[in-house]
Amino acid sequence: WQRKKMISWAAVVCVFVALVCYSGVSAQIPPGENWCIAQYGIGVCGSSRVAGAIDYVAWNGMQFINRWDHGRELQIAISNQSGECYNPTEAGSWNDDTGPTSSSNLAGLSTAGNIYRTTSYPAFWLAPGQFDAGCGHGVNTAIVSPFRTSKAIIIGYRDMTNAISFQISVLVPMAQSYLQVEAPTGYLNQDTFSSFWNINLATGQMNPVSGGPGETPNPVVIGSPNMAYAMGAFMASVNGQQYASYARFDFPNSVAAAATSKWSVVYRANNLPAGYIINVNTVICLGGVTATQSCMFNTAKQGYVR
Repeated sequence: WQRKKMISWAAVVCVFVALVCYSGVSAQIPPGENWCIAQYGIGVCGSSRVAGAIDYVAWNGMQFINRWDHGRELQIAISNQSGECYNPTEAGSWNDDTGPTSSSNLAGLSTAGNIYRTTSYPAFWLAPGQFDAGCGHGVNTAIVSPFRTSKAIIIGYRDMTNAISFQISVLVPMAQSYLQVEAPTGYLNQDTFSSFWNINLATGQMNPVSGGPGETPNPVVIGSPNMAYAMGAFMASVNGQQYASYARFDFPNSVAAAATSKWSVVYRANNLPAGYIINVNTVICLGGVTATQSCMFNTAKQGYVR
C-alpha cells in the first residue's frame, strides 16, 4: 500500500450521460470521465477506466487527482498481513497499468440526488503468484477479490461547503485476523502538490513535515508551495473498533505526469468475522491552505476518531 498509489460550479446540478449542467450553464464532462457530481464550486468525477473510482476532483480551476495508473486516484484499498501481496484495490490492478480498462468489477453506480454512489469488487493489486519485491508473491488465487466495497460521496459536510463526505462500506467476505483499509487514499499531482503538513484537529495548528514516508496520529494536508491549493482528510466516524491513523508519501518519478504526493486515512482492525461490515465516514477538505486548515478544524469539532 505504500507504493500505490478545473472550474467554479454552481449549486444546482443536473447530471446526464454526456453533459453536466450547472445552474443553466452547460459544460462538458471532463475528457476521460463518465460520471460527475458538482456543487459549491467543486466537481468530483469517476470513469469506467478505473471502475468508478474517483480520478478527478476540481476546485477553482485546479484538478487535484493523479490518474497515471490504476494504483493512484482517490480510492479504497484493502490489505491484510500479506501487504500488497493481498491487496484489493478499487481502481484496478498493477497489470492494468496505464491502460484504458480495469480488472475491478463495478457492480453498480449512481449519481442520483447529486450523490456519487458505487458498489464494486476490487481487483487484487497483484495477479495470483505475481512477484513483488516488497512482499514476495501474490497469495490471492483470483484476479477479482470477494470484498464488496461501496461508497457514497456528498459535496458539502455540515456547514462547510469546501468539504466532501466520503462514506465507505467494506463487506469482509471471510474471517480476517488483521485487516487494513485505506479509507480512502488520495494521490495528488506532484507538479502542484508538493508541500506537506500535519494538522492537530484539537487545536487546528498545522506544522510542516517532510514527504515521508511516514505515519502519524494527526491527519495530513498536502498543498502547493504558494498556498493556493490544498487537500486534507480525517476520519470522522467508524463503527466497531475505533482506530485512525494517517500516512503520507512523496513519490517522485522521471515521468512528470507519474510523480505523485499521497495522503492516506488508515483504518486497522483485528479478528474480524466473515460477513463483518466496516463503515467509515471520512471528511475531505480542499481549497487554499488556510481554507483547508479551517475546514478540517471546524468540521472536526463535530467529532472525529482518535
